[in-house]
Amino acid sequence: MYKRTIIWIVAVIAILAGSIYVCVLRWDAWFAMPEEPVWEGDTLSMRFVTFNDDTTYDCQYADTLSMIVLGDVHNTLQTLDYMGMAAQHPDIQCYAQLGDFVEREQFYYKQLLKHQLYATLFDSLPILACPGNHEYTKGLNRQLPDSWYESFLMPQNGPIYSKGSTYYVDFRNMRFIAIDTEDPLIISDYTRLNAWAKYAISSACQPWVVVMMHRPVFASRKGRVNPTIWLSLVRALKDADVIFSGHDHTYARRGDVLQTEDEPHQPVWIGVGSTTHTRTPKERSHMDTIVADVPCYEYMRVTRHELTVHSCQLDGTPFDSIAIIKR
Repeated sequence: MYKRTIIWIVAVIAILAGSIYVCVLRWDAWFAMPEEPVWEGDTLSMRFVTFNDDTTYDCQYADTLSMIVLGDVHNTLQTLDYMGMAAQHPDIQCYAQLGDFVEREQFYYKQLLKHQLYATLFDSLPILACPGNHEYTKGLNRQLPDSWYESFLMPQNGPIYSKGSTYYVDFRNMRFIAIDTEDPLIISDYTRLNAWAKYAISSACQPWVVVMMHRPVFASRKGRVNPTIWLSLVRALKDADVIFSGHDHTYARRGDVLQTEDEPHQPVWIGVGSTTHTRTPKERSHMDTIVADVPCYEYMRVTRHELTVHSCQLDGTPFDSIAIIKR
């Protein structure tokens, strides 16, 4: 009886060990990403214009900064959409993208550039990018594909475990912080992210701090709140001025439309959905304003004393705006 028990225990351990081996080491092989096509015979630039440690752009010294913020795109926007946004706001100097630029297993950033951004203003504007869940590979060993890092050469000033996907860029009147909410998988990672986010905000010498991430702290759809992200970032970001997030495919806002120095400080949380794959939220208690079934983008203008954000449909029609004033 004793030997039989030992045999059963050894067998169970062997089965569990084999299962872990198969899942961890073979999962990515089963769900391998297709190779990115090599484009030949054209004169297109083969990567996005990105902020990095070796380049400084004029917009970083501008007294007035104008930029566009896009939510989940999922490869659904066309060249005319980008041309329309640029025509509505010819003064934009850079743009930000909140993750899920492409669909699952379609890490063809060069293809995206060729077919959608080429010949538009966005082809030459520097981009601030953070990854979303659709950029990460599937399986237990989730990771960003090399094509993401090759395309988006972002600054290396973030936490050691997510350099290039969590970072900040300094402008004259604003520190812009990007947080990768997909990379950390365990509580200790989120604890380190919490400490880094607090440091990045508290060490900023600019009057404004703006944050972007993919997964929201306050979700506009039922069941979309990630408890670990909420616990890690809700307090860490309390001293930021504006926090943009995607993932929910809707427009949502939390915070006052107009803030001045006479009122207690509170960040404005904005959810952005730029894809045509819009979704209707089932629960609206977490956010103050929600516009569903309408792909949109944010036009942000920053000066030393005022930060404004205008929410617009893809054709440029505005439907919401906020203003924060500091003296």
